[in-house]
Amino acid sequence: MGSTMCYEDIIQEKNVRIKELEIENMELKSKLDKFQSILISGSQSQSDVGRVRRVQRGLGISAEPQCLQSITDITNTSFPQVKKSDRSKELIKSAIMENDFMKNLELGQIQEIVDCMYVMKYSQGSLIIKEGDVGSIVYVMEEGKVEVSRENKFLSILPPGKVFGELAILYNCKRTATIKAATDCKLWAIERKCFQTIMMRTGLMRQAEHSAFLKSVPTFVNLPEETLIKLADVLEEVNYNI
Repeated sequence: MGSTMCYEDIIQEKNVRIKELEIENMELKSKLDKFQSILISGSQSQSDVGRVRRVQRGLGISAEPQCLQSITDITNTSFPQVKKSDRSKELIKSAIMENDFMKNLELGQIQEIVDCMYVMKYSQGSLIIKEGDVGSIVYVMEEGKVEVSRENKFLSILPPGKVFGELAILYNCKRTATIKAATDCKLWAIERKCFQTIMMRTGLMRQAEHSAFLKSVPTFVNLPEETLIKLADVLEEVNYNI
């Protein structure tokens, strides 16, 4: 019996180590991809579409080549800001910051998302999200409760202050669950196009700031524009306290 338990412990330890190595391998591959993009020099000039695609990859959002916007379109596009009470704004902000997929957004991005979200109301029993459908909207619930199910099996009840449907705006994927209004609900919503434009605009602005900084460094001042942009894509800010 003792030897059996010892053997199982060894197997478990090996499985844990394998998982750790898989994670390390993914991280190293990600870093390698970044630096390869710098070392490989292209013969063509940098296009707007190429820059937008890189920003999309950097933000971890799904690219949609058929509807890619130019840099000018992204930077100049504006969306209506919907009036909200301070309570509603704070609830939406808190919900986003507590969500595993959205909590690492910058405060400026979160503020734009909060400003652009519009209200939607559903009566009890209404279908909000259907499993298998292609989604394009993410929701934050302010009032009411919703029921979550998958393959007709009940999963949970979500209370106010929760984000749901977020995978639809982060990735071009189908809905993974069905969500119905368990009570009358008041939701705040944002469409995928609006969300992605906010994310890409922020990324392009940061890229421009990093490129301008690199041009001020004597070592990089004579590099081609395309190389500077690639360097700007992988530049990371580090702050130190004196």
